[in-house]
Amino acid sequence: MYFEVDGERVFAAGNIPAGHSGPVLLLVHGAAMDHSVWVYHTRYFTHTGHAVLAVDLPAHGRSEGAPLDSIEAQAAWLERCLDVLSISLAAVAGHSMGALAALELAACTGARVQRLALLGAAVPMAVSPQLLEEAAADSELARDMMMLWGHGSRAHLGGNSVAGINIIKSAMRLLEAAPAGLLFADLNACNSYQHGPESATRITAATRLICGTQDKMTPLRAARDLAASIPTCAIDVIADCGHILMSEQPEQTHRHLVAALL
Repeated sequence: MYFEVDGERVFAAGNIPAGHSGPVLLLVHGAAMDHSVWVYHTRYFTHTGHAVLAVDLPAHGRSEGAPLDSIEAQAAWLERCLDVLSISLAAVAGHSMGALAALELAACTGARVQRLALLGAAVPMAVSPQLLEEAAADSELARDMMMLWGHGSRAHLGGNSVAGINIIKSAMRLLEAAPAGLLFADLNACNSYQHGPESATRITAATRLICGTQDKMTPLRAARDLAASIPTCAIDVIADCGHILMSEQPEQTHRHLVAALL
């Protein structure tokens, strides 16, 4: 579906059924990605009668506009999406950069976000200076580094539980399709986000962190530190899984996501 925020067209996969009451499930993608990373989950929630929106942030996927240069700006934009669509209650999930935006949204909107799922999350979310430099140059090496560090060992062997799909190459195609400068803008927003530790303490939503044991970008120890800062928080750990959980371990990730949001 399409709607308009700040005079720009926004795309979100999923829908809000007529007469729906209760929280809308809001799914937020990571750096230089788009709504398609949530396709497994969006289809499930849609076909089981839930209201779900997997949004494309500005300049991502099918959404118009310029990239938002900070996590705070992304959270404020997500809040405006809720306002435009008259959504009073939400259950929010975010992956990586999207997890930071979801965390900040939950901290800023209080009871409006009832449930929160953070996948591949850590605060702070420091980004390697080399990766930032290569992303600023829009180099192929930046995308290679993202694939190398973003996946666990099983993903590098090329297997996938979904026939005909290569985990790493599918993620690489998304990065290659992103406009020039988008990956750097997103990574720099993650690296510059300083309010995470304080924001985490203000979250009132029932929260679950979903983490991979082989995550090199947001290591499990950092996720555990974050979980300890959130007042009501559980943590789910997926073995043999790296940072991009939704494609590396889709079924296990999905079960944890359903438990977190419903």
